[in-house]
Amino acid sequence: MNNMTRYRTLFVVAMLLAGSHFGIAAAIDDVKIEVSHDLCEGAGANDKNFIIYATNLNASQTIDATFKYNSSPPQQHFILFDAGLNPITDRFPKFHVRRLRSRESASIGCTYTYRAALQPPGPLSVPMLITAQNASYVDANAAEPSPEDARSFAAFILQGGINACAAGAKPPGLFYLVNLHPYARLSASMNLLDDHGTRVGALTPTLSPLSATRVACSNGFSKPGPITDATLEVAPGVAATLPATPTLPAAPTLPAPPPPAANPPLPEHREPPPIEAPPLAPLSLGAILRTQNVCAGSPRRAGSKSTTPGIPLSAANPRPSPTTSGPSSN
Repeated sequence: MNNMTRYRTLFVVAMLLAGSHFGIAAAIDDVKIEVSHDLCEGAGANDKNFIIYATNLNASQTIDATFKYNSSPPQQHFILFDAGLNPITDRFPKFHVRRLRSRESASIGCTYTYRAALQPPGPLSVPMLITAQNASYVDANAAEPSPEDARSFAAFILQGGINACAAGAKPPGLFYLVNLHPYARLSASMNLLDDHGTRVGALTPTLSPLSATRVACSNGFSKPGPITDATLEVAPGVAATLPATPTLPAAPTLPAPPPPAANPPLPEHREPPPIEAPPLAPLSLGAILRTQNVCAGSPRRAGSKSTTPGIPLSAANPRPSPTTSGPSSN
């Protein structure tokens, strides 16, 4: 394989990984988790144990979502007894997958589960923290994951310190049956046994998700035997009630502006009447002669002619005689 072929192969793999990561990121953004006001079955009014729902917000695609279930405080562990009454360690966190159809809402757990308390009467309420770990879009007709082993979700907790429960072959205490499944109902069957292991009765409890129910003392007459049968029933999701998309209010209709007021007519422009000059009084002959004399006495340029009739220019403006200022030179 040459360098160019290797580069192209790596580029295609990188693009596929990037596209897969983008699809997972987009799918998980379409999963909404919320705590409801619906009480989990089996919880008392004072337990404040509410159902937690997950909703697929996508309008057209189905999602397989993996949810993480942790205790609070996180990563706690407890001693339980499995369906065969063998001691086991129950550890948090746990993971479960649920398929969500388009615009479907389904229960995925409760706000509490139950374990044995250190002191009676018990049991202890353990807060649950549920988050979406990952999600992916799947074909709506794709096969569901294989059914889970119902018996693996049936377990017992032993609440010690109960005076009514005597000592015996097993640690003394009161057995509770616990449903470990976060969103499926558990139906179980068990025998009640005497001290010799003889069947003296039977119990067929049905438990809601993550709930617990009292069974019997661990020793004495009519103590519980191993689980003989168990089934899980998952409640179907329901169409999600999503808030309507808010619409912007229509812009208010403004009243039409009033038509512009008509301009008032301009006053008619009229030319002012001509002013007639007052008639001049006729000048006397003496005034005319004086005016001419004044004009004749004003200086003139050389070569100009006298305007005084009958008077020669030399007579009107005689030149002075040249004056000698010393002996003349021959």
